[in-house]
Amino acid sequence: LMATSACALQALRVESEPAPAEQPHQQIPEPEAVPETEQGPEFSECSQTTQSGIETTINAQTASFAVGDYELAYSYASPSFRSSVSLQRFIGIIEGSYGPLISSSTLGFGSCLYFSEEELATIDVRFTEAGATVYALRYVLVETDLGWRVDGASALASIGSGA
Repeated sequence: LMATSACALQALRVESEPAPAEQPHQQIPEPEAVPETEQGPEFSECSQTTQSGIETTINAQTASFAVGDYELAYSYASPSFRSSVSLQRFIGIIEGSYGPLISSSTLGFGSCLYFSEEELATIDVRFTEAGATVYALRYVLVETDLGWRVDGASALASIGSGA
């Protein structure tokens, strides 16, 4: 299901890897001492084409879960995600922490941001399970030759009840 880049939010990877040790405080240079090209990635709202491609990937992956086709769902993960998380581990993560994705009946897409320097994007997604419970996730996706691929997602959070 999930795929993300090194600089992005990668909750699935967090679940599959131990948390890094806390780093000692580092001195941050004064803003005027940081050249403009080093101030961080530029991001903007996703274009309609980008958001449509991202939604297509997430819808396809979620539909794969609904029919129990984990191999197909795994194919929508980014190459970097697949290189660090096996198919069996992926199945365990989904079944253990993302169960509502398997039975979700409705997806709603929210804020989408594109990070041009890294060819990655984040998108907020709401899942309505059985028409009642609403869950939220923030996906991180990377652009590949095969289209957008999931690189990771935030922890699944229940945010209320649907109508």
